[in-house]
Amino acid sequence: MKEEFLHYVWQHRHFDFLKAKTTDGQAVSVIFPGYHNHDAGPDFLQAVVTIDDVRWVGSVEIHCRSSDWLRHHHQYDDKYKSVVLHVVYEHDMEIQLDENEFVPTLELKGLIPQAMFARYESLMSVPDMLLCRGRLQTVEPLVIQNQLSGCLLERMLRRQGEFQHILDGCQKDWNELIYKVLAIGFGCKKNGTAFELLAQSLPYRVVRAHLASRLQVYALVYGQSGMLDLADREDYTEKLRYEYDYLRYKYRLTPIGAHQWNWLRLRPQNFPTLRLAQFAQMLFETGNTLADKVLRTSMQGVRTWLSVAPDEYWQTHYQFGKPTSRHASGMGTAIVNSLIINTVVPIRFFYARFNGDEPMQEAALSLLENVDYEDNKTTRAFVDSPFPHRSAYDSQAQIELFDQYCSKKRCLGCSVGEKIVHGCNAATIPHGEPP
Repeated sequence: MKEEFLHYVWQHRHFDFLKAKTTDGQAVSVIFPGYHNHDAGPDFLQAVVTIDDVRWVGSVEIHCRSSDWLRHHHQYDDKYKSVVLHVVYEHDMEIQLDENEFVPTLELKGLIPQAMFARYESLMSVPDMLLCRGRLQTVEPLVIQNQLSGCLLERMLRRQGEFQHILDGCQKDWNELIYKVLAIGFGCKKNGTAFELLAQSLPYRVVRAHLASRLQVYALVYGQSGMLDLADREDYTEKLRYEYDYLRYKYRLTPIGAHQWNWLRLRPQNFPTLRLAQFAQMLFETGNTLADKVLRTSMQGVRTWLSVAPDEYWQTHYQFGKPTSRHASGMGTAIVNSLIINTVVPIRFFYARFNGDEPMQEAALSLLENVDYEDNKTTRAFVDSPFPHRSAYDSQAQIELFDQYCSKKRCLGCSVGEKIVHGCNAATIPHGEPP
């Protein structure tokens, strides 16, 4: 027996509550099971129960065995003095709050439907990334879709704190926020941290003051990246150095150092030198409309904007001083899609939520329906299943579902897993509302 399962049984009252009695024979009635507490302290707070017709309001603690109370050292924690009912699967000892008072205990053994517990145990033992794969045919498509929609919303909301922290740090300057988040997106997983450090060391207000000159924008980006310190001396790099030396002195800039950049196992198209050129070109082409580009441009406009090719030098180079045959130097579809998914859509959603604009929130999420379904280790687990895989709307939701539920075996927190455990033909027991 697992406490997680007992939490689920108690919260949703999936036990024979008509026969519920304390271990000393007093009738128990659950008016409200309480609010599930995920922090330190009792498992459920502000529960309302009656014990032998006496109404109690307080906390409920749940254990597999009564003796777990002592094993978890609750007797030394004052937070547990508010417990009005101890709910256990198996009662193996009485628990005292003090010299004159015992904790009322409800034993669930014999009250939980065995078929439901068997389904839960069976689900937990499946050797698959997707535990529910073999049982999904019993779940209505609407349940699956609703769970995915909820997960996508959770994914967007989880980034709100990150964005709010950045926005607060730059005095509510949306251009600065967007600039920093875009920088991280350009770095992807390999160089996201280096790009973040670059954006922190080079404020957007400095870049914005020189947007009329492509050479100066490139000089600022490459100079602050530390790349110019290692670049071979040639006409192109000397021009960049000349401009950067002046700008560095003017703004008292300190470069981050070339050692911050990761080159290991990267294809030439993803080398940080080329990615920095694409970033600099994007800034130059955007001019003073950065916020408008991200927040209001159409999907096609965003794609065109992000696909810009850097200057002529990078048509024949992947690194400084190492000429190659002419090649495509703009960002490919995969990286553009990644920026839309991980930067443009979350920022639009955050901006809409910040301003209380619900239609814009929905519009931001709907942009994902115009982006291809992502192909990675996580999403491949969902492809051969009834889960939809039409667009990035589905793949982003599935990544969140897997990261926050499947990988942690939190099936009882997922409506799909709950449906399987509870059984499709079982009657639904009302959850109850606080009085």
